[in-house]
Amino acid sequence: MPDNKALLLVTMEPSAGFEDEFNDWYDTEHFPQRMGLPGFETGSRWACLSGWPRWLAIYDVASRAALETPEYLAVSLANATPWSKRVAARTTGRMRIVADQIAPGAALALPLQQVSRLLMARYPGVAKPVEAAKQLRDTAAIIPGHTQTRVFEGEAEAGRDLWLLAEFDRPMSLERVTDALGSVDGIGANLFNLYAPYWRK
Repeated sequence: MPDNKALLLVTMEPSAGFEDEFNDWYDTEHFPQRMGLPGFETGSRWACLSGWPRWLAIYDVASRAALETPEYLAVSLANATPWSKRVAARTTGRMRIVADQIAPGAALALPLQQVSRLLMARYPGVAKPVEAAKQLRDTAAIIPGHTQTRVFEGEAEAGRDLWLLAEFDRPMSLERVTDALGSVDGIGANLFNLYAPYWRK
């Protein structure tokens, strides 16, 4: 599936009293740095309304290879900036997920101005990911306000996980989306967070 995109998803929770600096770092250093790297096609930040951790960043990348370029490696992990290392030391709930988009293969995130709510869900150990992805997309499509649903497959300790990103053009209650998307093929989501777009002040 050479035309399929990949996803880089990162969550973080800054320590008490550190949120202002955390957002300054993301807005002025980290996010622009990432979006300047080859293969990074879209990027957005989100604030959690229901769930944890509070902060989510998602990046559409042309493929997993974007996370192996010399440019990416030069600013990542041990090569991170001093400010990045300071922030990392004062955050919890960090999760870094790389997953391949399986449905629809080449779609990108919608512009932030078109999205009011984003649902992120993880379904562990799905045996038939393609069939499950179709079920999730068909179910999400009938929810009022639904604009786009993308499904990704990522590696996990035991088998494969499915990741759902469903976008809506209006406020949405967690109860409404839980009833529709809380499980797939008999497997309940073990992560189910609802987000609003983050706008820099």
